[in-house]
Amino acid sequence: MKLVRRIQLAVTGATGRMGQRVLALASEDARFELVAALTEDADPRLGKPTSFGRATLTPDRRRTQPCDVLVDFSTPDGTIEHLRDCVRDGVPVVIGTTGHDAVQSAEIEHACSVIPVLHASNFSLGVNLLLSIVGRLANSLGPDFDIEIVEGHHRRKADAPSGTALSLLDAILRETGRSRDQHVVFGRQGQTGQRPAGQIGVHAVRMGDLVGEHEIHFAGPGETITLKHSALSRDTFAAGALRAALWLAGKPPGRYAMAHVLGEGPEAR
Repeated sequence: MKLVRRIQLAVTGATGRMGQRVLALASEDARFELVAALTEDADPRLGKPTSFGRATLTPDRRRTQPCDVLVDFSTPDGTIEHLRDCVRDGVPVVIGTTGHDAVQSAEIEHACSVIPVLHASNFSLGVNLLLSIVGRLANSLGPDFDIEIVEGHHRRKADAPSGTALSLLDAILRETGRSRDQHVVFGRQGQTGQRPAGQIGVHAVRMGDLVGEHEIHFAGPGETITLKHSALSRDTFAAGALRAALWLAGKPPGRYAMAHVLGEGPEAR
């Protein structure tokens, strides 16, 4: 029997909700070997073993253990710190963190010329299928249909609207030739007046323990179409991130997306 070397995996944000689920699923998957579990430098759990595999919680800035792929579910600032390490060491990185500003996004873009980077706002299969069709649907329905995007997440989520909602919005904008500056409103308040033609509304709900819900409403003369995705468990995203990590290992430098993993994406750039 031919022995296949396991993918050596490092995970950032290891004590966060997503990081813990990535660690849990990876520890049960024979294709992975957990070699690093990274958390904030001030985390009181540093130096203690994780509940999954043999990895010990280590500070963010001490990633000395070699790895084949790093999966990042930390913070926008944390992403950049880890990304710089990966660029230095030639390590592929899967980024699931959202909320990066323009400067951070530019640094991620630059890193793609040096290492393979897969950045996704959402790793679920259902959401990525939505992303592949929502723009075409908006284009086919035409300007007579109003579009509203509503997303809901748990009360602890730090950024709004969600990265997934923005990805859905961008897919619609690309297919319909609209722009954020001219056609998008993020929430409404006060005397807004009649809805402008072509406007797209984006709204964020934060409450309780919602894992993630996204709705896209298309309302035209006499009819309404609603596409909805509900994530019932963070394992949905963790499994997708690990699938992306397996796929990304050994790829050439470039910017990749979940569409590439699913065999639907264009050539990486």
